[in-house]
Amino acid sequence: MIVRLGIALAICVAALLTAAWRESDPPPLGFSRARADAHVELERRFLSLPSIDRIRESHQFLASQPHMAGSPRDEELAQWMRERFENFGLEQVNVATHEVLLPWPEDVSVEMTSPKSWRASMHEEPVPGDSQTHVSSADIGIPFHAYSASGEITAPVIYAGAGTPADYEWLESQGIDVRGKVVLVRYSVPYRYRGYKAWAAQQRGAAGILIYSDPAEDGYARGKVYPDGPWGPDSHIQRGGIAYDFLVPGDPLTPGWASVPGASHIAAADAASLPRIISAPLSHKDARVILEALAGPHTPAAWGGALPLTYRAGPGPAVVRLRVKTDNRIRPIWTVTGMIRGSEEPDALVIVGNHRDAWVYGGADPSSGSAALVELARTLGELKRSGWRPKRSILFASWDAEEFALTSSTEWGEQYREVLQKNAVAYVNVDSAASGSDLSISAVPAFNPLIEEVARVVRDPATRLTLAARARDRARRERNLQASGSSEDFVRNRLGSGSDYAVFLNHLGVPVADFTFEGPNGVYHSVYDTHEWVARFGDPGFRYHAALVQLWGMTTLRLADADVIPLDYEPYAKRIIEFTREVSRTIENGDVSSHTALADVRRAADEFLAAAVRFNERRSTVLANGASPEADQLNRRLLAVERGLLDPAGLPGRSWYRHLIFAPKYSYEPEVLPGIADSLDREDSSQLSAQAQRLSAALRRAAAALGGT
Repeated sequence: MIVRLGIALAICVAALLTAAWRESDPPPLGFSRARADAHVELERRFLSLPSIDRIRESHQFLASQPHMAGSPRDEELAQWMRERFENFGLEQVNVATHEVLLPWPEDVSVEMTSPKSWRASMHEEPVPGDSQTHVSSADIGIPFHAYSASGEITAPVIYAGAGTPADYEWLESQGIDVRGKVVLVRYSVPYRYRGYKAWAAQQRGAAGILIYSDPAEDGYARGKVYPDGPWGPDSHIQRGGIAYDFLVPGDPLTPGWASVPGASHIAAADAASLPRIISAPLSHKDARVILEALAGPHTPAAWGGALPLTYRAGPGPAVVRLRVKTDNRIRPIWTVTGMIRGSEEPDALVIVGNHRDAWVYGGADPSSGSAALVELARTLGELKRSGWRPKRSILFASWDAEEFALTSSTEWGEQYREVLQKNAVAYVNVDSAASGSDLSISAVPAFNPLIEEVARVVRDPATRLTLAARARDRARRERNLQASGSSEDFVRNRLGSGSDYAVFLNHLGVPVADFTFEGPNGVYHSVYDTHEWVARFGDPGFRYHAALVQLWGMTTLRLADADVIPLDYEPYAKRIIEFTREVSRTIENGDVSSHTALADVRRAADEFLAAAVRFNERRSTVLANGASPEADQLNRRLLAVERGLLDPAGLPGRSWYRHLIFAPKYSYEPEVLPGIADSLDREDSSQLSAQAQRLSAALRRAAAALGGT
């Protein structure tokens, strides 16, 4: 039955592709009409190849055992991935080793010493029907926060809501001082990176932080809990890294250079991304005991969760002893790469990747994406064996230690910085392939037309609408918007961080896109994120995994095979103009110098748009004439555009981040025009003027790359 579903899906998608392409239609973006027919036929062949059964089989193997970064199982999976790449006919298959600070826990304990004696279990209870949850704690490992400081503290507890600056300001207004205390905070919706919570607590002098998942966010208040539903059981614990990788990602001891064997390392005390605060995760089952023991003022209504108690701020009378001990070892991690070498532009690289390491089993995160990467490599390898080669090279990457600090992608990107800045066409990332049925895409705006075209071909497995139609319909319903009919209805053009695309966009100036299907998920980073959870709730039938492979593969094929790289900087320039208008509104009543500084940014953005329009006109002419040798010149120009938006000096206070249009906030949320935004936050008019000049210069570099005025 499953095989028939997979065949039917492929046939329906191929039929849609046939219907979508007529001789009277314009060719896909970047293709001359002479090459469009052959490419559409190639895509039709590709869309028939992804196998639901193979994806399920790969997923079951990948998620069968815990495989935290640096572990023996992680290395075994690296070698397994290498073997798959070789078997699929990929070339130049390689396992690169980086030696990085990768601390593992030796002890994590939370004990209440007042008003009663109690010890947090730090254990997730097994559930019926999922054998992977019925294993010993020793096999799973101690729940912990990677890069927490080691130490022990006994102090009163203060509940600080979601742990945002505004929450600490409220506590201060109540006369509550968090210095030297242990703050208890909750994960929040919208998601804010746990490292940001640790940073905010550390900045205010707290000695320790405990982070728990309230059932209002991801537990019984949302619906049935696992194994009866997708939400988190009472004892689920969200592990995770808390490195300050919004300052500099990757190995904390080699900031800005690759941690290859023999590389120099800075002292841990000098590492900007290492927290100085002691931190640990809790289940809401254990957090409830502490919350019930707190006195003090009632918290604001927004701080209240779904636990059956009165949420109070403290301090005390709850006092806890928090102890964290990690081994602070440098360990090897393994990046696996393989390539299908291009026939005409072999140095040009279209890169696709997913991380392999997981906190425990990693059913959705990342094993669903790893299974999709394996299937993408298999299907494109099958096309290669049949005689096809792409125009440009396609490089496949299985990253490691993403969960710690986006580590192996960062180290690999730093190691091959010069090659990538010269030759990388684009990077397309998948973290979790499918934890639900809702398509979620983030990308630089240059990807918008390409993604729109591809998403109008691949169908949603359940509704039979195209992915574009279903995503646009969902966006309209959720945001109460009238759909405009453009890709901006469903492609998010604001990029923060939190996955392996960071080094490519923020440090190297490579255009990026990130694909996933998502849905109700309360088992994130817990022992319950298993193959069984994915098979029952994340993607029953693994049909959305197959759709993800199709979407990912078609995008990759067009980037690799188009006569002219199918990136469009006209929507990019228009979005930048929107961003400048947003910033202008925030300083509507600002001083004259601020408006003067932004006036030149607006002029430069207009120049960028004019250059993009002229480039697109020239591209159309070149393609209409059969993709003359001038196409090569256009491609060289396109490779330089995103690089032009970098500034070698980087952003204020975090020079590793060099992109002047996109950066993460400290919470991982996206910040647009980050140098300008930082200046406004600081109310620093001189910095604003300097950042505006740098941004204007970057926009003019990008315009010049496209052909200038």
